[in-house]
Amino acid sequence: MKRGLVLLMLLAVALSAVGCGAISNLAGGKSGTVADLWPDVPAFEGATKTDISLPLPLRLAIQGMVKASAQSNDAQLDKFDFAGYTTPKAPEDVTAFYTNEMMAAKGWNETDQPGCTGGAATGGLAGGICVFGQQNGDKGSALFIITAKDEKAGKTQIYYVRFDGIDKTKSQ
Repeated sequence: MKRGLVLLMLLAVALSAVGCGAISNLAGGKSGTVADLWPDVPAFEGATKTDISLPLPLRLAIQGMVKASAQSNDAQLDKFDFAGYTTPKAPEDVTAFYTNEMMAAKGWNETDQPGCTGGAATGGLAGGICVFGQQNGDKGSALFIITAKDEKAGKTQIYYVRFDGIDKTKSQ
C-alpha cells in the first residue's frame, strides 16, 4: 500500500498545477462522495462543502492505484471516498492546519507518512498535499488532503480523498 501512496502523492502534487476537467465515473472499485467528512478527519474551519469533482489527473491516478492494488500481494483497496470543499484561505493555511500531531490524536497512526507539504515545497505551485495513514489490525486507511488555488474564483479547493482496504500481510 505504501508504494502506491507515494505514486498517488506525486500525481496529486502534479494535479495542483493542472486545471483539468472532471469525469463523472471511475471504472473499477467502489467510490463515491461523502456528505460530511469522516469522524476522524477534522474539518478546516470556514471551509464550505461544494459539489466539485475530482479532476481528471487525480481520478486516473486513483483508478490506476485501485487496479494495481488488486494485483498486489500486500494490500487490497476496497473503496475510496472523497469530498470537496472550498475556502477563501490560502492553500498554505490548509496544509498548516493539518499537523501530524493533530492527526495522530485523531487516530492517524502511520508514522512513516509525510504529513503536509505545500507552496515552495511543491515547486512553488499554488497548492499542497497532506498524506496520512492509519492501521487497525488488518484494516488500513490512507487520507490525502489536496489543495489547489482556483485563481478565477479566488478560492482554494480542498479535496479529501480516503482509501480503505486490507493489509493482507496482517490478515494471515
